[in-house]
Amino acid sequence: MTLPRFSTLAKGTLSFAVPSLRTAHSYDEPLGTASAESCYSIFLRHLTLLRRAGISGVPRVVAEIGPGSSIGVGLAALLAGSERYYALDVVDFTNPAVDVAILGAIVQLFRDRAPIPAAGNHSRRFPDLDNYSWPDWLDLGPSEEWESKVATVRKDMASRSERVVKITAPWTDREAGHRSIELFRNPSWNMSMNSTMHTPRWLNGSSREAMPSHLIDFSSHRMTDEWNGHWAINDRIWHLMRGKRPYLLNRCCYAEHLKMAAAHGLTPIMETRNKRFDGLIPEDFAPKFRTVSYEDARSNMVFVILRRV
Repeated sequence: MTLPRFSTLAKGTLSFAVPSLRTAHSYDEPLGTASAESCYSIFLRHLTLLRRAGISGVPRVVAEIGPGSSIGVGLAALLAGSERYYALDVVDFTNPAVDVAILGAIVQLFRDRAPIPAAGNHSRRFPDLDNYSWPDWLDLGPSEEWESKVATVRKDMASRSERVVKITAPWTDREAGHRSIELFRNPSWNMSMNSTMHTPRWLNGSSREAMPSHLIDFSSHRMTDEWNGHWAINDRIWHLMRGKRPYLLNRCCYAEHLKMAAAHGLTPIMETRNKRFDGLIPEDFAPKFRTVSYEDARSNMVFVILRRV
């Protein structure tokens, strides 16, 4: 029998009575958005893979659900050529002083045409690229024009004029969750990722060239000893683990995400799985999850780009 870690169960149970336990955030996550290098790496990986999928240029508008510790990914998008950035979250974990510092560091990375970070902690980042050199195809235009864009972004952040950067938190779209698609209570209404994204609802009125780019984490987020042990927890225990928290894993497997994407007229045009061969197999899961395929049960993360059919 698979049990949740005691700290997770205790926090979820206590959250019914203690409001301060209903949200949590770590600013020292090495692969999170608390550092300029992470934000730079996240955005350029997504942009590089979008190009590999046949999408040239930089998206004119970028929206991100759950930016995390900073809006650095969106700032990287703006410096790369995007015109507007929307940061959407249930809880605003960003800090204006941190965002300003990260902007300065990302600006320097762009000025230096720095390679995409891939060493140290960044070597653990998924998905992988074939080449981590500065993308020569990324045309930033004349230097004076680019420096003017930097000044515009910095001024907009300082004045909160929302000309190019708009942060909305709390943000809800039906029963939207937090940060990533694996955390939505009702993911059929929303698709998200760790960087550049559009939701299917927003895509309804947009160009066929607008595409969701998702990095979906199917692990238990360390809530169980086994990396995929969340699929072995029965609903009664899961209710206690969740408590009154506004977001937690929805426990949808990848096949379910694809079904929901298809319902919104979206189909994958690029898909890369990160697999693990330890952990549980479907026969070990709770009865409601035993139909999960062996392929999905091994998928720790999936990077997928979707397109409207």
